[in-house]
Amino acid sequence: MKQHYYFKKIIIGVFFASTFFSCDNTLNDSDARQIMAKDEILGRLHKVSSFDITGFNEDTVKNPIDTNFKKVIRYTLDITYVDSNKVLQNKTGIVFFTPDGKSIINSRITNR
Repeated sequence: MKQHYYFKKIIIGVFFASTFFSCDNTLNDSDARQIMAKDEILGRLHKVSSFDITGFNEDTVKNPIDTNFKKVIRYTLDITYVDSNKVLQNKTGIVFFTPDGKSIINSRITNR
């Protein structure tokens, strides 16, 4: 009879643990957006080597691009890379995300 009692406790514990750990975790959203921003900027560059992010900034701004969103999340990445002509480039990559941070609206690379 005691084995049945402990078995029930274990099953209930596993149920609550799986419920707790299966919830949507928003702690890593910022990290996921940073990776998405890096991939977006790297995808705009062609035949580069030694790509590196030297600075990073995240902020919420009024949307200057699309009037469908009042505010968007902006990621600004200071990047360096060696282009196909073997010249070191220092640029700034800007990536705009939807307010929920799940999708990229627009991106561009500018001179510093």
